[in-house]
Amino acid sequence: MENPIALKVPLYKNKTIHIEECKDTEFYDKVHFHEEFQLTHIINGTGRLIVGQDSYSFTSGDTYLFGRNLPHAFKKDTKCPSLGSKIKTHSFSVFFNGDRLVAFLNQLAETSSIQELLSASYVGLNLNKKQCSGILVKLKRLQRLNDFEKIMELLYIFEDISKCTTHIALTTPEIASLNFDEYGVGKMKAIFNFIELNYSKKISLTYIASHFGMNPSSFCRFFKSRTLMTFSQFLIEIRVAKACELIRKGAHNATETCFESGFTNLSNFHRQFKNVMGMTPTQYKESVSTFFA
Repeated sequence: MENPIALKVPLYKNKTIHIEECKDTEFYDKVHFHEEFQLTHIINGTGRLIVGQDSYSFTSGDTYLFGRNLPHAFKKDTKCPSLGSKIKTHSFSVFFNGDRLVAFLNQLAETSSIQELLSASYVGLNLNKKQCSGILVKLKRLQRLNDFEKIMELLYIFEDISKCTTHIALTTPEIASLNFDEYGVGKMKAIFNFIELNYSKKISLTYIASHFGMNPSSFCRFFKSRTLMTFSQFLIEIRVAKACELIRKGAHNATETCFESGFTNLSNFHRQFKNVMGMTPTQYKESVSTFFA
């Protein structure tokens, strides 16, 4: 098994779910692990799935569930041997904070089947293909829902999946319980904590790299290899998440929200907010006001 690296999912501290749609050039093939659970559906493509010390073929239509800190990687096929043409890959993944979800589920006897499914996922599961035949539509629907609705929809998805008992375990409990890349885990936690405490201030790349004893180039490589995002992209998403929180509380106008969340001018705030959320701050305010009316 390759030495797995610690990946930090860009999940804001108050969020439970993070969604990623990954297309060909974005396909991440390094063996990695992360604290969040991961539900992945392969929309298109073929290749090898590495889980712990085991290797499997994956193909279009496959769905997998990985528990926390389980080393894994999807290594795509690059060409079709018979045609010599490049194979395109496309996947959809939901990352979620398992500790929060499990703590909630443990209080409800009616969710025992979901609890068992999540417990079994610590060794990785290849989910029953027939059972998951319509899962892509449900997963894509998550993107259009607000935070509360995302959680409820994810529970409905897991409730459907948990009805099947023929999911295939992918590795052993011994592999799933090992600790890897302690340096990377500690360093990324420290970086995330620093950003969450200082997002409203000016944080230059030179400053944060120096703060963690690195030059800007090495910091950029380290950060992107463990988040799949640039530092600037991540900082923008953190600031937008904070702006959403302020909007939901309803205690600030647009200008106050802009500056308190770390943006330095209104036009950039509106542009970045729409890039991340797919709607303007005003539209977001209207959507949450309708939900809580």
